[in-house]
Amino acid sequence: MSSARTPVRPLGTGEDSERRVSSPFLSSSRSLLQPADSRRQESAAGSTGNVNVQILAAIKSLQEQVADLQAKSTQPAASSIEQCAVSKKAPKELLTSIHSVVRHLRERLDAPMQWDTSSGFSSPENMRVTSEIVTACVNEKYPASVVQKATKKYFTTLKRRSRLQTNNKLPDARKKQRRLQRKHHKLQNCKVALSGSTTLTQEQKEKFSSILRIEYMSSEESAEESGEDEHMGERLKVLLIHTLPWRNPSVNEMFQSLDRKSARKRTSRAAEMCRKRCRASATEPSSPSGFTAKPPPSCPAWAKVSDC
Repeated sequence: MSSARTPVRPLGTGEDSERRVSSPFLSSSRSLLQPADSRRQESAAGSTGNVNVQILAAIKSLQEQVADLQAKSTQPAASSIEQCAVSKKAPKELLTSIHSVVRHLRERLDAPMQWDTSSGFSSPENMRVTSEIVTACVNEKYPASVVQKATKKYFTTLKRRSRLQTNNKLPDARKKQRRLQRKHHKLQNCKVALSGSTTLTQEQKEKFSSILRIEYMSSEESAEESGEDEHMGERLKVLLIHTLPWRNPSVNEMFQSLDRKSARKRTSRAAEMCRKRCRASATEPSSPSGFTAKPPPSCPAWAKVSDC
């Protein structure tokens, strides 16, 4: 007796499959799951897009920085010559070279040459000397135009020095120059002390830095102290400080504070070499040359006394 077998249908086919697909439960489940999946895909796509935008922005920023660095690295070689040409003060290296050549031409045994300061710079004799100097000093860093300008300035200095010496005014001129150099040195020390001060606010620093100029510096001249050195038995050399009479007392106090700050930062060796300073009395009969009795026109009201 043979038994009839029911044929097995593959899973997911036929009517049962259709009923399972059309089941309300599965339909609702799919309807709930489908939006979540799409949202995750959209979120992942959005985050990937943001990352790509950030990477591109970072690459662009780096490219701009590299371009700026390349431009700055090539600019000094071209601008150094232009700066020398327009600068009022020649580079120290060039001045040293010019002085050395001038000394060599003057002291050489065969056909010595030197400028004639009684004549002009463009005189034939002086131009021959200038040509020798320019030829010896020209290089890739300093072209002929820059050397020519520095050489002419040095000639003018020598001519002025010769004229002062002829008129017996060279000692006074040297004293005036030393006073001016001390003013510049003091001004630089005040700027460093002000920038490094921790007791002043940024607003106070900006306010006081507006008058840190050479015309606001007190003048210092050499004088001899009344006492004598116990060890050397000589009269001590000191610098007599002439405080500007038109400066506001608060400005005077600020300058003195900066002087103290600067003195505290000196090394022991620098302190030993520094000359002693004392302030001149208000009734000091004489004032050094270049002493500013009146404030500059641009002086702010808070920096001067009310009657100036």
